[in-house]
Amino acid sequence: MAVLGTVFLLFMLDLKTLNLTRLNGLLVEPTRDLPQLELWLRAGSDHQDAENPYVQWFLLRTEIPLSIVTYQENRYWMDDPFGRRNLVLVMSLDQLLTNRGAAAPIQKASTFFYILADQDKDLSADEQLRLEGSCRQLWTQHKVYNRFFLTRDGVWIYDPFKRRDSAFGRLVRYYGSETLDKLLFRDMAGYPLRIQMFRSVYTRPEFDKETGLLTRVTGVDFLVAQMLRERLNFTMLLQQPEKKYFGERSANGSYNGAIGSIIKDGLDICLTGFFVKDYLVQQYMDFTVAVYDDELCIYVPKASRIPQSILPIFAVGYDIWLGFVLTAFACALIWLTLRVINLKLRIVSLGNQHIVGQALGIMVDTWVVWVRLNLSHLPASYAERMFIGTLCLVSVIFGAIFESSLATVYIHPLYYKDINTMQELDESGLKVVYKYSSMADDLFFSETSPLFASLNKKLSWNRDLRADVIDEVARFRNKAGVSRYTSLILESSHFTLLRKIWVVPECPKYYTISYVMPRDSPWEDAVNALLLRFLNAGLIVKWIQDEKSWVDIKMRSNILEADAESELVRVLTIGDLQLAFYVVIGGNLLAFLGFLAEHFRWKLQKKGV
Repeated sequence: MAVLGTVFLLFMLDLKTLNLTRLNGLLVEPTRDLPQLELWLRAGSDHQDAENPYVQWFLLRTEIPLSIVTYQENRYWMDDPFGRRNLVLVMSLDQLLTNRGAAAPIQKASTFFYILADQDKDLSADEQLRLEGSCRQLWTQHKVYNRFFLTRDGVWIYDPFKRRDSAFGRLVRYYGSETLDKLLFRDMAGYPLRIQMFRSVYTRPEFDKETGLLTRVTGVDFLVAQMLRERLNFTMLLQQPEKKYFGERSANGSYNGAIGSIIKDGLDICLTGFFVKDYLVQQYMDFTVAVYDDELCIYVPKASRIPQSILPIFAVGYDIWLGFVLTAFACALIWLTLRVINLKLRIVSLGNQHIVGQALGIMVDTWVVWVRLNLSHLPASYAERMFIGTLCLVSVIFGAIFESSLATVYIHPLYYKDINTMQELDESGLKVVYKYSSMADDLFFSETSPLFASLNKKLSWNRDLRADVIDEVARFRNKAGVSRYTSLILESSHFTLLRKIWVVPECPKYYTISYVMPRDSPWEDAVNALLLRFLNAGLIVKWIQDEKSWVDIKMRSNILEADAESELVRVLTIGDLQLAFYVVIGGNLLAFLGFLAEHFRWKLQKKGV
């Protein structure tokens, strides 16, 4: 008897070891990355439940923190008692099929293991169909899929993409190969996903003119959507774009636009880029990985064109004008110094002129040479003559700069200084108009600096999303606007080329941009993994560069066509010579004043004699 008892004990130990090995193959992979588990045992049956082989396996799984809870199996909760926790629940099949109480989770992020304690055999065909229908209901209502059904003869899962006749969703066996987010979403078998794409920088929807319905979409975002569709194998159901675009929060706390559609479960993925920031809807919406980035910039009316009457004055910079004038006086002083030295050495004589008269003469002669005119006579000193030659060479250099600049400004117009900093924008007094609330809620933080506090007061919201703010800024010139830098480059470059608007180089905000989807979407990890692969392969960057190149080619073609139609030679008119007449008039006035001064001086000298 003792020998038989020993043999039976060894047999039971081998059987237990074999059972644990089998369970390891089924359950290790889905529990590998779980941070914690809760084991829910039925009140009144907790000792019986604890003897279940699956319960024993979880109790022996020391790598995962495990807490044990007892619950009333037939209790129905008004709300979800699980939160985002991962649970192992022991319950009967009948209770599981009710989709009520502990059998009705609504959290997509959690993982659930249901140990069917009342099953002494594998699920029958009828039980499989009933459990499948129960799972299909939960998937349709809440997109809950990460559930494992642990029976005596194996583990079952619900695959929402396998078909049962014409309906999606089927109960299949699970063999422990990998987690469900990787196993199920490798091929979605044509499952329909509601995709929304509204007009943005990289999204261009097109509509039927008669019905106003969406006909097609182009742009980088649509190329991304096509790649996702091909790789995940889903059917893309393009939704009619929201009229409120990204969405805004109403006074009653509700949202419209794409954010409102996500909250109301009206779409599965929005493949139009959102700024990654807090929209106060964290419990409803998740961002994908960042797909590209952009800056929020301020554009203002282009500075006014300099009038033709004073255009030559601005042909060169202030530094050249200042250098031209100061160098002339410095050269006159050097010439006067040479004259004084020559007088001391008796190389030249004063004759009947006073030293002050000679100084005035040198000043006048310097300016005569400086503007490239001829002197009526040369001084007797060869040193002074050589110095005059040097002045002539320097005046030629200045003259060449002036002439080339003058020839350029009459063909390519000049403008006054543009706004280049936020400080200059504030000093301009222009109000800053924006269309989307997400652009302005953190554009200028008042607490950051007094400058941003002042600019924040100048923000003005244009609620008409159809309004063309750029055109208004260009035409009325009494306001500034806020836009993404890429939008200005790709969609409004003609305003820049025509010098109607000016983009302030100092951009106040930089954002990464992502797509959005409902929080804890089942396909979130699969979409993110593919987006990262697209980014690593350089596909999204290439598509963006292709769009920019296409715009550059289009704008260059337009410029070449405009140049071909316009006159290549700029014909000057009398209006272009206004400054010359002003100079003549001014010179005549100065000559008249000089004449009066000399006349009165001659009279005073005559009276003194």
